[in-house]
Amino acid sequence: MRWPALALLFTLLPACRGCGRSSGSSVASSAAPASAAASAGASLPRPEVRARIKALRSAEARRDSKAVRDSDLASRDVDVRRHAARALARIGDARAEQLLSHALSDEDPQVVAWSAFGLGRGCRGHERTAVRKLVSRAAALAAAPARPRSGKPPDTPFDPVAAIADALGRCDNSEAERTLRTWLDGPKTRAEAAVLALGTLAAQKKRLDDATVVALLDAASRKDKPLENALFPVSRLDSLNEPVQTRLLAIADKALANGKGDAARFAVRALGHAGDAAVKPLSRVLVDAHAAAGARADAARELARFGDSGQKALAGALAKLAPTAKTADAQHLVSPGWGPLAATLDALAYPARAAKDELSKLAELPIPEKASAALKRRVVKLRCGSAALLAGTASLASRLVACDPDPDGRTGALAVLQVLGRGPLTAARYQRWKTFAASRDPVVRQAALELLPAHPEIAHPEQLLTSALGAKQAGTVATAAQVLAGFPGRAQAERPQRPVTEDAGAPPAVAVKPAPALVKALTLAFDAKRPPDAIEVRCSLMDAAAALQLLAFKPKIDPYCHDPNPTLRQHAQKALRQLGNRGRKCESFTPPKKAPPELSHVPAHEVKLELQTDVGTLELRLDPDLAPVTTARVVELARAGFYNNMSVHRVVPGFVVQFGDPEGDGYGGAGRQPLPNEDSPRVFGPLSVGVALAGPDTGSSQLFVTLGPYPHLDGSYPLVGRAGGSWDRLAVGDFIRKTTVNAP
Repeated sequence: MRWPALALLFTLLPACRGCGRSSGSSVASSAAPASAAASAGASLPRPEVRARIKALRSAEARRDSKAVRDSDLASRDVDVRRHAARALARIGDARAEQLLSHALSDEDPQVVAWSAFGLGRGCRGHERTAVRKLVSRAAALAAAPARPRSGKPPDTPFDPVAAIADALGRCDNSEAERTLRTWLDGPKTRAEAAVLALGTLAAQKKRLDDATVVALLDAASRKDKPLENALFPVSRLDSLNEPVQTRLLAIADKALANGKGDAARFAVRALGHAGDAAVKPLSRVLVDAHAAAGARADAARELARFGDSGQKALAGALAKLAPTAKTADAQHLVSPGWGPLAATLDALAYPARAAKDELSKLAELPIPEKASAALKRRVVKLRCGSAALLAGTASLASRLVACDPDPDGRTGALAVLQVLGRGPLTAARYQRWKTFAASRDPVVRQAALELLPAHPEIAHPEQLLTSALGAKQAGTVATAAQVLAGFPGRAQAERPQRPVTEDAGAPPAVAVKPAPALVKALTLAFDAKRPPDAIEVRCSLMDAAAALQLLAFKPKIDPYCHDPNPTLRQHAQKALRQLGNRGRKCESFTPPKKAPPELSHVPAHEVKLELQTDVGTLELRLDPDLAPVTTARVVELARAGFYNNMSVHRVVPGFVVQFGDPEGDGYGGAGRQPLPNEDSPRVFGPLSVGVALAGPDTGSSQLFVTLGPYPHLDGSYPLVGRAGGSWDRLAVGDFIRKTTVNAP
């Protein structure tokens, strides 16, 4: 699935760091006074406990808060209380929030963590009340005496104070920020949790109080045990004043000199905000063969922020990173070193004059005849990426035309489209673009359609969009609908006399009269039978109908207003309001009676998957305790051979590898019911495994593996396990040849 504007912030996801954040602290292992509910609750016999947990898992997956009893949170059995709190946190409706407010006082750390997690996700509109409850509970936890240490690790991977900190960051008010800032001077575990929460808050507001920024810089520059993640929130800010930039530069330089861990990664990302003086240290990181590959890829993306000075630095780095004709068959192109090179090429901006000589060499790099498919794939990427930068607006430039030896190759076609997008699409250039807009390759066709908004000179765009709406590939239909939703003027055969305001989410200033053939195609696409997990397509079609003010679609959209899927309800509400029902709310729904079939065969223990890929054997370890439905689904698909001979369709060096789409364009799935989000208060670190989404409860079969610490994903995507092996060696187009399930 496409990442909702998460196409990465820079173009824009571990051993789980959450485990390190949750264990071993006195806060995590301390007990608060038992709640009255827990003390008074009845203890259930073990068979009844198992039955109740099964019912709670079903309620969670069906999003039925009414099936969670008040007595579940009062049970003396801690497993019942934990499952009840987890279910309510993931359901997240008004009743769930009310019950979680009481469960926040539970004596069990895991119940507290889930309660805080749920309250943080649902605090919009009543932030002040939620923040005060969270702060009060954190104070009680800190004041409670520590339990005697038994020498055994805690029985929960969840730190309640870390979860409370995260919730405060999501609630995003001044009291929450002040509290988190105060926590920076407290116990290290709590301070690190506060840092991550301030990053969440910074991402929402795009700013932090000056006092908070200073406190973060102080925490990062302490002589004794500086906070490892202290620069993460700084990297999420839009702008910094000059004194802060100067100080940040010194702190980041020191972090880079001291190690290769998370502190160094966040230092690189923060340097992108430190002014032109940051170009030199970023350049050093990019070409340092001893630095982590992910940090080097981050450095390339940060250099792209700096205009001419950044482009000159990237050009200099390319000369040091690029292979020569003699080394093009070297294994370093199928190694972690590929990521920094690919990121550097992607960060170069046209016309890339400073890199002209090096790009010329890469554009003519010979393709080794006896090389592996993976190596050839990377050489073609280098050739076509370089040729596209050199070609200017000449879509028939000889090096561009010859960069991909496959005349129908996707890499070559996308490079030509990049060049076509730089100039007017008229005459022969229009005909060339039109061929791509009708390509049988869905990725190429969608890339061509995405050029429509920026090229008003295109003749009869409504005809091409009409054709795309009738495509067999769901992604092509969704792309056409998204163009119409954002730019409804492209739907009419004749251009309007006055400019049309084409802002997505707002009715056009001039009434659009869509071509009848397009309306018919949109209707047929809307009524077409699609797999249950084709949520993104349905939402895109609703958005398009609303933007075009097609009132006849209201009866078609109305049923989605009560659909169990929250993403469908969100889009239905927005569409119906655009179509005239301004006060319409789409909040109520009837939960399905049956739980997902996957719940009937959840593995009892962690499951290991071995993936034979073009770059070697890689691993996934899925946690059924944390994500039972997702684990069962992926294991079942893997055993059936679903992932065999499937390509990796998305790679952002240093950030994420994504796979699991049979269509290869990011829109496909397993054709089953969408997965319920199994979010948790756990942290995305290097080699975390998550579920790709297009909104709440839209997962299907696509997974991603993070290539570094990315806390901004925490709680927003389901974290379902961890990966093993060199995932940073993969490139787009590499294949998973075979998947083997090793389950107890």
